[in-house]
Amino acid sequence: MRRSVRTLLGVSLVAMVSGVRPCRADPVPGVPLAAPPLPEVPVTDGQELSLAYIVRANLERSYVAYPIGITGLEPLIFEADLAPNFSVLPRSWHVALFLTPKIILRMFAEKSAPVKTPSYMPRLTAFFWFGELATAPTAYFSAAIAHHSNGQSGPFYNADGSRNHDSGSFETNSLEFAAYPIFGKHPFFGWSSIGLEWHPRALEDADQRATYGNTRLHVATTVYSNVASFISDLSAGLTAIIGEMQKPSNASKFFARLPITVKYAIRPPSIDVGLYAGYYQGQDYYNIWYDRFISVLQIGISGNLSTGQDYYP
Repeated sequence: MRRSVRTLLGVSLVAMVSGVRPCRADPVPGVPLAAPPLPEVPVTDGQELSLAYIVRANLERSYVAYPIGITGLEPLIFEADLAPNFSVLPRSWHVALFLTPKIILRMFAEKSAPVKTPSYMPRLTAFFWFGELATAPTAYFSAAIAHHSNGQSGPFYNADGSRNHDSGSFETNSLEFAAYPIFGKHPFFGWSSIGLEWHPRALEDADQRATYGNTRLHVATTVYSNVASFISDLSAGLTAIIGEMQKPSNASKFFARLPITVKYAIRPPSIDVGLYAGYYQGQDYYNIWYDRFISVLQIGISGNLSTGQDYYP
């Protein structure tokens, strides 16, 4: 499985460089299932806003950032989250299917600046909705199959019983379901998400069972979004890990169970890449490193790498 995931990601990254056009929307990435906020939409007076456009505009954003570790994080040179979204179904349907060969990279501030055990996180997500227009409060929904591994095959623990971060094998698979309420084109809380993430124990490494937190609830919302001379949005997300999990090596289990994400992004309306700042605290989301509690401030750039975005309401 790991070899096929690497091949898929390699092909996808080539496609990102050579053929993928950034979308016009500018959502903010959050924790898994806590999808980004409602971006600006080029709708003039009297023109209706379609749900199909909203779905495609709110796909996960990619970013490259400098992480400022506050607690638990190793010194890093950068972190990159690459999440291209490839559209599979026709845009005229009330169902959208996206293949996302996501990968997270961390370059460590060590000799030779290694990129250790990247997170390979491909997923297939189906979005569906029932109405055509978002003229009143409404919602759309999603179901996803996701994979997360680090491409390693070594023992999970070192000889001394500590976690083998360098070459320990990490692999898990999940089913994810979410609803996305939309409350109109309001600057405050105009878009939200509520989701469930479940990792069947039979589909993960045996050493992770009862340590990772196999059931997770996610909520997220746009705190504020603005479309003016600059496009900006502020979003927040909260996760509750309700399954069995290991106590972090550097904090209480209570704080690790409640990951918090806050993101702010801003860009000119004619440019697809903008500046962003984010804060995260909770269980480390970087594959086998989940035995740590981290709090980190990120400063960098972000944008969308997606196909099937040339859709207007």
